[in-house]
Amino acid sequence: MIDLAAPGVASVCFVEMGAALAGTRRFEGRGISIAQHCVMGAQAILNEGGTQLEAALFLLHDGHEWLLGDWTQPQQQLLGSLLPSLAVKAAIGQMKAGWDAAIYAAANLPLPEFWTTRQKNLVKSMDERMCRAEAITHFGPQAASQFSDNHPPKTTGTICIWGTARAEEKFAEYCHTFIGPEIIARQAALSVKTRRGATR
Repeated sequence: MIDLAAPGVASVCFVEMGAALAGTRRFEGRGISIAQHCVMGAQAILNEGGTQLEAALFLLHDGHEWLLGDWTQPQQQLLGSLLPSLAVKAAIGQMKAGWDAAIYAAANLPLPEFWTTRQKNLVKSMDERMCRAEAITHFGPQAASQFSDNHPPKTTGTICIWGTARAEEKFAEYCHTFIGPEIIARQAALSVKTRRGATR
């Protein structure tokens, strides 16, 4: 059991994260997996001359969805139309921020609040560019009208849906490269110990 309202480093497991994100597809199940989105975006950052740190920040930018799920823009807009929109936006942002902080701390990477302006802009821009490119791939060129105009990301290969096993494997591979096997093993053991203690 994990208390979603109490994000903490001790609950973060990158192995479990990879499995969950590889099995969750974007666009309400119609697109590539979240894990593939994160890996291909990280690859694109490297291909475009970005640093390994910048690629690592992107790899984990949707890590919170391992626990919180993928809150799509249409879902958020619907909630905003039924409830005070600012309250909905603030609540979702607060949930994500708490787990983002725990995830990046567990990975020994800079917390989002300490990212440079370049890092923030790069992660945000690549997320938007990947989303647009994915939408066009899955739904056709007319999908481009739903996004601001931007140049396609320099991905490694075309955007086509990977199987769950491949997405999980590639996410794990990049985690080992960017975070390190020692940290991944430490977090896996720590998360098990923490959850066992919480159920007693």
